[in-house]
Amino acid sequence: MIPSLESHILTRRHVLQAAGLGVVAGAVTLPAPAAAAGRHGRFTGQVVLITGATSGIGAATARAMAAEGAKVFFCGRREQLGRQVADQIRAGGGEATYRHADVRVEGQVRDFVRACVDRYGRIDVAFNNAGIESPRAVRLHEQSLVDMTEVWRTNVGGVFLGMKYEIPQLLRQGGGVVVNTASISAEVGFATIAPYNASKHGVASLTKVAALEYAADNIRVNAFAPGAVDTPMLRRAAEAFGLTYEQIAQSYPIKRIVRAEEMASVVMWLASAEAGAVTGTDLDASGGYLTG
Repeated sequence: MIPSLESHILTRRHVLQAAGLGVVAGAVTLPAPAAAAGRHGRFTGQVVLITGATSGIGAATARAMAAEGAKVFFCGRREQLGRQVADQIRAGGGEATYRHADVRVEGQVRDFVRACVDRYGRIDVAFNNAGIESPRAVRLHEQSLVDMTEVWRTNVGGVFLGMKYEIPQLLRQGGGVVVNTASISAEVGFATIAPYNASKHGVASLTKVAALEYAADNIRVNAFAPGAVDTPMLRRAAEAFGLTYEQIAQSYPIKRIVRAEEMASVVMWLASAEAGAVTGTDLDASGGYLTG
């Protein structure tokens, strides 16, 4: 995901490739959502479905939503981590159910959504978050069709399949909210990560199409564009290419790596009634990167 460690390593473009996806903050310590907020929060009684919530932004959002009273139903491929996240939420007084599902497999996505509806009877918020990074940082002619296909199956296919099976339920119940995880890579191009970069442009495009098609049905569809977020993905990239968080942070106007909890707050705002007039956007959550 990250290009070279040569003279341009601290340029915005190269550091961003190190991040791949995520948002900007982190050196500061922010308070975690109160576990006991539980049944008296903004999402009290609402059903929140999340893909890719075994770690990173997805897990942080699952915890935050549950702390705000939501009934969280989430999936991921890593069963042990999924159970751990669900156990943590329940231990804090929240409600969460983990179900194994691979967003690359249509039948598993269909069954995941159906299982949520079978359990709770509705979906108020669908957060399509599952995604992977480009396996190799190489120029376009050196990219493999295998890598391109795999990234697209997860990042674009997963969002497409999620909405394909979530939206019929939202139509039946008279409305709802969809939030998709895009990236700053959906707004600009970055050398050497063509599969990831192109896939996030695809997520942003699908979001706009769905927003237009279902706006009159009381369904809002938005994405958000993180930069470098303190997640396992960013840690893997930084270690693999010998980058420090300080080096990454210096490429962002806010001069820090953001925490996953900050991205959870962005998702929650987009999902809330406070954003009732917002649909079809890819919200800039880059810590100022996209404004420079």
